[in-house]
Amino acid sequence: MNRYLVTGPRPVLDHALGDEFEHDFIDSQEADLVAGGRLAIVPGRYEVVGTQHVMDTPPGGTFEHAFTRPQERALLEGGHLERVASKSKRKPKEE
Repeated sequence: MNRYLVTGPRPVLDHALGDEFEHDFIDSQEADLVAGGRLAIVPGRYEVVGTQHVMDTPPGGTFEHAFTRPQERALLEGGHLERVASKSKRKPKEE
């Protein structure tokens, strides 16, 4: 499941421009919404647990990055990364 920011003028799943939300889109839905400018992937925090550098980060280090679902899945399932809990989450804009 990824975290997204609505970046287009049309709502996505009842979320308006500027809202942040979590959802489990299928890969093609995520790709279409991001490519169409309706969503941006909010960077997640990761720890490198494998033996190789990932995103210029050595084993044991942490970093933030906005991976697509297929990219993240490959790195997590391959034993290269683990998700790290975010310290704070941005709240949706209130009207």
